[in-house]
Amino acid sequence: MLNEKHHRNFFSFVNEYRIREVTSRISDPKYQHYTILAIAFDAGFNSKSTFNTFFKAYTGKTPSAYREEISKESGKV
Repeated sequence: MLNEKHHRNFFSFVNEYRIREVTSRISDPKYQHYTILAIAFDAGFNSKSTFNTFFKAYTGKTPSAYREEISKESGKV
């Protein structure tokens, strides 16, 4: 069903939800003291390279660039 209806495999489907969780936590002030990698592992990723690859594909930015942009938008630079 995932392949036919959503045009993605199971791992892409699951990792999309994990990336959404990571972006949510990066934006949450209570997670600002966590490293991006710690947030990624907590969201279910087991590999830094897999996380970075999926994150950039989903957001168009590296995790560090995304966090920096969020910080600028919230005035915390």
